[in-house]
Formats: sequence, C-alpha cells, structure tokens
Amino acid sequence: MTALVALGGIFALAVVGMPIAFVLLAMATALIVSLNLPLMSAVQHMVAGIDSFILIAVPCFVLAAKLMNAGKITDRIFTLAGAFVRHVRGGLAHVNILASLIFSGMSGSAVADAAGLGEIEVRAMRKAGFDGPFAAAITAASSVIGPIFPPSVPFVIYAGLASVSVAKLFLAGAVPAILMALMLGIAAYAISVRRNYPTERRATFKELLSAFAAAFWPLLSPVFVVGAIVFGITTPTEAAVIAVLYSLILGLVYRTIRLADLPRILVETAVESGVLLFIVATVAVFSWTITFERIPQDVMEAVFSLSSSPSVVMALVIAVMLLLGMFMNPTPGLLIATPFMLPLASAMGIDPIQLGVVMVLTLAIGLVTPPIGICLFIVCRVARVDVGAVVRECLPFIVALIVVAILVAYLPALTLWLPEVFFGD
Repeated sequence: MTALVALGGIFALAVVGMPIAFVLLAMATALIVSLNLPLMSAVQHMVAGIDSFILIAVPCFVLAAKLMNAGKITDRIFTLAGAFVRHVRGGLAHVNILASLIFSGMSGSAVADAAGLGEIEVRAMRKAGFDGPFAAAITAASSVIGPIFPPSVPFVIYAGLASVSVAKLFLAGAVPAILMALMLGIAAYAISVRRNYPTERRATFKELLSAFAAAFWPLLSPVFVVGAIVFGITTPTEAAVIAVLYSLILGLVYRTIRLADLPRILVETAVESGVLLFIVATVAVFSWTITFERIPQDVMEAVFSLSSSPSVVMALVIAVMLLLGMFMNPTPGLLIATPFMLPLASAMGIDPIQLGVVMVLTLAIGLVTPPIGICLFIVCRVARVDVGAVVRECLPFIVALIVVAILVAYLPALTLWLPEVFFGD
C-alpha cells in the first residue's frame, strides 16, 4: 500500500507541473514524518548523494555540449553527413539522421542536438522541397540518439546510481545508437519513396575529402573522450574535462567562440547542472526513505506474484519507462525509476548494463512525445510549424525507436557484446 501511495503521489504531483526535485523532496518528507525518521539523517543522505567524484563529469559534459553548439561545429558535421548520404532517396532526411549520430558523439545530449542542428537541418530540408512538419519530425526523432551514443550524461548518472562502469555503459550504448539511426533511416526512406521526396547529387571524391577535412578535428572529440575512458587512460571525470578544453580550443581556433561569450555559457551550464545535481540529491534522500520502508522489496514481491520471467520484467520496464518519459525528461525519470527497477532486474538476473541502456533509450523516446517532449517543442519552435502536425509525422519514427528498444531489451548481445570485447567479462 505504501508503494502505491508513494508512486501515485509522485505521478500526481509531476502531472500537475511541480518540479520533479520538489516532488521527490515532498514525498521523502512525507515518509520521514510518517516513519518518524531523523531529519539530520535526511540532510546527510542528500549531501552524500552528490558527494561523488563521477558526478563532476555531469557539468563538464553539459559545458562541452554548449561549447560545441556555440562554436558552430554543427555546420561542419552537417556538411560531412551530406557528402556521405545525400544521394540516397530522401537525401537530406538521411543527412539529418547521420549528422545527429555524429554530433551525439560530441555532445551526448538530445537537447543540444535539437537546438544546435535543428535550425540548419530544417532550413536545408525545406529549401530542398521537404514538407515542414516532416523535416521537423525527423529532426526531433534523430535527436533521441544523443543520450544513447557515447558520451552520455544519463549514462554517467545511471553509473553512479547503479555502481556500474561508465566505460562499459558507453560501449553498451554504441550498437543500439547505430541501430536507432538505421531504423530511422528505413522509416525515412519508406516515407520518402511514397511521397517522392527529392534526392541530391552524389558528392564527388574531392567533396568528400573536403568535408572530412573540415570536420576532422571535431570528429576527434569522441575518439579522445571515449577512447581515454575505455582504455583506462583517464577517469570519466577527467575525460569530461578534456572534452571541455577540446571544445573550447576548437571554438577559439575556428573563431566561432568569443571570450565575451564564455560568461553566458558558464552561467547556463551552472544553472542546468545545478538543477540536475539538486535532483540527484533529492533522489538520494527519497531512495533512503523508500528503502527504509522496504518499498522496492514490496514492488519486487508484487511483480514476482504476477510472473518470475525476465521477459515479463523487461516488458514492464519498457512500458513503465515509455509512460514515465511522456511526463518527464530522461534524467529525472532515470533517477526516480532506478531505485525501483534495479533491485527487481537484479533479482531476475538481468544485467544492470543492459537495464541502463533500455531505461535511458525508452525514457529518451519521451523527448519526442507530448505532453512534455522538449525536443519536439524545440524543433517546432525552430521550424515554426504546428505541434500537432509534427506529432503525426513523428509516429512512424516513434514506432521505429520502440522497435529498437524491444530488440535491445530481448537481445542482450546488442548491449553486452562490445563491453565483453573490450573488457572480456
């Protein structure tokens, strides 16, 4: 009963628009009062929740993404993607997807993708003859790759919550991210053939070389960051600092970032990171209270009473995460759901690495679904198109992403193969 009240309270307060950090704090306070727990312990758990070296990587990756956007690296990425796939039926739709895949390796953020690449992609697609709502839909849908392809801020946060390797999580997200791009490409191709959308001429070898040369140094960013983590050269936090320095140097060398821009970028980063870390702190005290009340154990027993099959549990994870993603962004959703889902999955023998990828992927789909859908609304604002029309155009892409989530959930090799290749366990 306590579990139902806690979950119902969280959902009700979130739906009426209360910020998720205050939702968790309110529910934790209610449990503390009802259980007569010491308030000092609550404060100690909040402080301990963010007293983690790995969490220093979060504001660093946020800052790196903002520097990449401010440095207009997106123009070079879009040109490179166009040189490779613009000749395929649906031309710029595939350029859109490939550009998002490449940029996600630099930013690890769907919002950075939608805000940075969105305007360039939608403008180019409209100019080429694509419908505005379709251009906005594929732009929003492809931005979902951002939190899955390494480096990823949600993966860093999940690693801290689940006590798993960040390097393994980054590698585990690579294949699903590529699969997402392929499925979105198939959907875009089918729609483009049916609507007779235009293609572009094939790039010459000289144009390919020129585009690659222009994007060469930005392309090294994910190689440096992910490679340094995977091969044990640096910790995730140190790699995040390298990403910041590298992004800043690129912006200064290309003369696309002025020193006068830095205070604004730093303030935006501080605000966004402060919100994220405050949520982490409230999750810590909330997790303490529900663990004290044995709510995760109650949830496990309730699920076990229905079925003891890992397949059923994975179906439950997908359904709950898709629903949760409709009402909140991936990071808050991940912070709320992990204390419940992780013990349940562990009891079923589900690998926590695979669980993390499935949870982040399904939550990220919510970025393009109403009523919250932050990437959906960002792109609609950029494209100046009706949200309803874009939602209709998004449906085939949402289905494609859900298919990928199901494949990742029921084919563990898609997430675990690459970490096993590098780490052998």
